[in-house]
Amino acid sequence: MQTKNLSAKTKTSPKKYNSREISLRILYGIEEEGLQASDGIDFYCGENKTSNLDRRFITELVNGTTKLRRRIDFGIQVFLKEKLEKLTPWIRNILRMGIYQVDYMDKVPESAAVNESVKLAKKYGHTGTAGLVNAVLRNYIREKEKIQIPREDPVEFLGIFYSFPDWMIEKWLSEYGEENTIKLCGYFNARPKISFRVNLLKTEPDTVEKKLKTEKIEYQKSRWLENFYSFSSTVDLDILDILNQGLIYIQDESTAWPVLLLNPKPGETVLDLCAAPGGKTIFMAEKMQNKGKIIALDKSLNKLKLISENCQRLGVKIVETKMGDGTDFKTEPVDKILIDAPCSGLGVLERNAEARWLKQEKDLKRLSQLQLELLNNAKDLLKKGGIMVYSTCSPAKEENEMVIEKFLQENENVSLRDASEFVNPELTENKFVKTHPFLHNTDGSFAAKLKKDG
Repeated sequence: MQTKNLSAKTKTSPKKYNSREISLRILYGIEEEGLQASDGIDFYCGENKTSNLDRRFITELVNGTTKLRRRIDFGIQVFLKEKLEKLTPWIRNILRMGIYQVDYMDKVPESAAVNESVKLAKKYGHTGTAGLVNAVLRNYIREKEKIQIPREDPVEFLGIFYSFPDWMIEKWLSEYGEENTIKLCGYFNARPKISFRVNLLKTEPDTVEKKLKTEKIEYQKSRWLENFYSFSSTVDLDILDILNQGLIYIQDESTAWPVLLLNPKPGETVLDLCAAPGGKTIFMAEKMQNKGKIIALDKSLNKLKLISENCQRLGVKIVETKMGDGTDFKTEPVDKILIDAPCSGLGVLERNAEARWLKQEKDLKRLSQLQLELLNNAKDLLKKGGIMVYSTCSPAKEENEMVIEKFLQENENVSLRDASEFVNPELTENKFVKTHPFLHNTDGSFAAKLKKDG
């Protein structure tokens, strides 16, 4: 992240901040400047050269406080005479951090959570606000039983209890029912698992497993995919040799389905229309045995540079990066196209702490127009008889089934193929790949395989 994306208030200074002050500055940036939690963590931890232990503390505090903001705010308001919104963003977030440490961080003594919060309130407020923070946190600890979330409205109750906006809860209840909605909320509020794929261009699964056992790193094999795993124990990715050497690539299982549907073959020319961050691009190169050509398109030069760096580390030699917009990009007709379309990200809310507060229901309709534009342009870039796969990291029908249905209605020379021929049938619905965290214990995703018949 570039420092120009941070305001003068949140830019770091030459002096070092402790882990709680770093967390506060990131939380301020998230709420006031639209900062992404992961970008803020990377920036501040890099600038302050924080230890791995402190980085884990900051990550937990920032992500946890952000995810559970609505529930925490409801509890704070019980012990606050004025409206929480009337406090400065600094003091609001100091209170939120304090509550999160008290309720969800077992290794933090309550006294430390209170005392450190008061210190921050003095620095980012004044004596009066420090007294307010002290009183609210101590009353919260003593009289927590006063917090009673109203149960009359199930949408409101679940929204406050699990900390999601009402429109998401309402949508999930109508589509999945209460039991699955509760499971979904639990999945999104948990720490995201770290999954990885063995890079067959450089090594074999047995070799990676032996190295992990030698390092005493616990892992689990994927239920759904060969050569995919997840870490069962804490691991420091920065110093993990098999990652730095390109023997593995951090990648969730849900990102594999579109590649399996596309089924790229050695010698083919494949267009990845929305390539960043590049995981699917690199997996396709492996499937093609480094033979043929992949055009990786993206609008961001920095993201394309990252794809190139990952390709070099992983031994991928057939990727050509191009900067451009997938809605109007032109090239010679290709054999296959992957359209990993921009979407709401409603299937990966556990990975993006701030996303639940930034997304709006109207985004689904707006994104569906962009998604259709991508599909229509891709169709024109495909050879007769060619295959294209449309995918998102969202289970929302508005940006998946409804988009594909409209596209097929307008394009009689394109047909839908059955996804169950290429992936486990348990992962498919009505010829589509569709995964749900509450059913499959993996990120929510969608993929459709399309053939250009004429």
